[in-house]
Amino acid sequence: MRGAYLQLALAMSLVGTNIAVGKIIVKEVPVFLFSEMRFFIASFFLIPLLFCGRQEKIQLQKNGWGFLFLQSFFGVFLFSILMLYGVKFTSATSAGIITSTIPAAIAILSYFLLQEKPSIMQCISVCFAVLGISIISFQGDSMEKDGMLGNILIIGAVISEALFTIYAKKLSGILTPLQMAVGVNSFGIILFFPFAIIEGLTFDFNSINVSMWLIIAYYSITASVLSFILWYCGVEKVNANVAGLFTGFMPIAATFVSVICLKEDFGLVHLVGMVCVLSAIYLGTKGSLNHDIKRGSA
Repeated sequence: MRGAYLQLALAMSLVGTNIAVGKIIVKEVPVFLFSEMRFFIASFFLIPLLFCGRQEKIQLQKNGWGFLFLQSFFGVFLFSILMLYGVKFTSATSAGIITSTIPAAIAILSYFLLQEKPSIMQCISVCFAVLGISIISFQGDSMEKDGMLGNILIIGAVISEALFTIYAKKLSGILTPLQMAVGVNSFGIILFFPFAIIEGLTFDFNSINVSMWLIIAYYSITASVLSFILWYCGVEKVNANVAGLFTGFMPIAATFVSVICLKEDFGLVHLVGMVCVLSAIYLGTKGSLNHDIKRGSA
């Protein structure tokens, strides 16, 4: 179980890091074009891994293909658009902490869609996670017009990420993590393609220097290869509402990178938000472990 927790934590740490990295990239490369580049680069790593590894051939039913498409639509297409446009208007630090509400969104959706009833401890942990957005969204620059628009877009990304986790859980045990990563990545290429063509026709590719290409490559590998595989490996071993708690590592990583690399302000408000997120993860995973121990001793 602890191995699954480590995989989930690493996956969300990579996603959080890329919130700040994405803010750097979209200053020079249009959102849709960059997203298409990301999935094309990722495919050069994922497809060879799929064919080189011993992957059992799976015949997906129609609803299985539907769940795979919905994973890509919500967790890749909508999440990327809302997150990348969102960080254009709000700070990466604020965006990171707003994503602390993902556990609450996943807990609610998993209750209705997966019939996973959260424990009392997990409900308390969700409350701590929600507290992060209450603190960060109604202070300082976040109340300005652009900041509020950015925050709204990030909230949309939160809902999209929650749905991504729900549909990933539905396919866990049917597809391997690598198969799911390849499927979601392939749908991502298709979804972004027409919009990327429009932006690419007027974009000067010579304006992208070597360092920017390296940053894009880093984002592609960590966001579309490593984080996907780690997340799928972890989510198949735990309930969706427990996995959701580990999205709390997203705001922590985003805040850390934003302060170090983007020189964004870090004050008491951000510190309190991070403490709430860490408390949520501790309480939620502690409740889950206690439940598993009692069930095993019964």
